[in-house]
Amino acid sequence: YLRGRVVAILGYDADAQEQARRLSRKGVRVIIGLREDDPARANAEADGFSVFDLWGAVEKADVIQVW
Repeated sequence: YLRGRVVAILGYDADAQEQARRLSRKGVRVIIGLREDDPARANAEADGFSVFDLWGAVEKADVIQVW
C-alpha cells in the first residue's frame, strides 16, 4: 500500500529513526518533518533523509506519522 507514496515522519527520536529506516528499506519514500531548530535535523540528514519544516513535510506527504 505504501509503495509509490510519500510518508512524512514528524519527529526523529530513536523509534522514528528505526521506522524511517525500515520503511526506506522496503522502498517507501520517507521524508522527515522537524522544527528548524530541532537538534535531530542533523541526524536525519546524515541518515540520508530529506528534512522539511513540519508544514512542508505535511504538504508533501501522502501518509503522516507522528512520533
